[in-house]
Amino acid sequence: MNISLQDLVPSLATLRAIATALGILIAGWIGSKWAYRLAVKALSRSHLDPALARFLSSILRYIVLAATFIASMETVGIHTTSLVAVVASAGLAVGLALQGSLSNFASGVLILFFKHFQLGDKVKVGDHTGIVEDIGIFTTTLVSTDNEKIVIPNASVTSGAILNFSDRGFLRGAVTVTVEGRLRDLGRAMEALVRAGCRTGGVTQEPTPTVFLTDMEDGSLDLTLTAWYKAVDEDETMHNLRVAVLEELEAAGVKLMNRTQLILHQRNKMPS
Repeated sequence: MNISLQDLVPSLATLRAIATALGILIAGWIGSKWAYRLAVKALSRSHLDPALARFLSSILRYIVLAATFIASMETVGIHTTSLVAVVASAGLAVGLALQGSLSNFASGVLILFFKHFQLGDKVKVGDHTGIVEDIGIFTTTLVSTDNEKIVIPNASVTSGAILNFSDRGFLRGAVTVTVEGRLRDLGRAMEALVRAGCRTGGVTQEPTPTVFLTDMEDGSLDLTLTAWYKAVDEDETMHNLRVAVLEELEAAGVKLMNRTQLILHQRNKMPS
């Protein structure tokens, strides 16, 4: 069998087709990035949730890339009908092998569309608590108060209870103290606690801080101060509130019962 040099050298038309296909791939890659950026800007102007905007823009980018790949294959004479069939079969096999990833993808769609939480919300998912930094296609990223990055598979997010601290805007916290005294000392102690709540930074004045008598014994009173504050400021606000409670009780001459006194007091009250 004789093979000529002309048979080994690709024709000019073939070289042009390959060059065109490469050009289409490069243009498609660049175009997909532009499409992503333009889609993010356009969706952001429509006041769409930022996480959902990025998610939809990513889908658009992959569609552009897929269309570019098909166009480049057609340019070099590869019929995509059979290729699509092969890809579909391979996709089925890969889908069966990556059931967990597909579950995470579906859960990501549910999170974005049902808006269980948004970027910047403080949430508790399972045993993890933090600020939502990113809602991805497969995972959700939280940042803890210690600046730890927590990456949670989306399927784990939607499979259990989600506690959203930020959804209502404010939280109500409580500080409970046991003070020495009887009924005549109740008003003085309650006023001191209300003053502590009203002067604490981060505590809202509407609703106002409130004090409840939650329990009582002979010689001791259990008082609970409740106050409202922003969820993201919880740790700092509660610290400031406890400090203010101690200061106001001391200024009012109201004594706290320490744990030893409380235990002895309870034992003395028990029948012999």
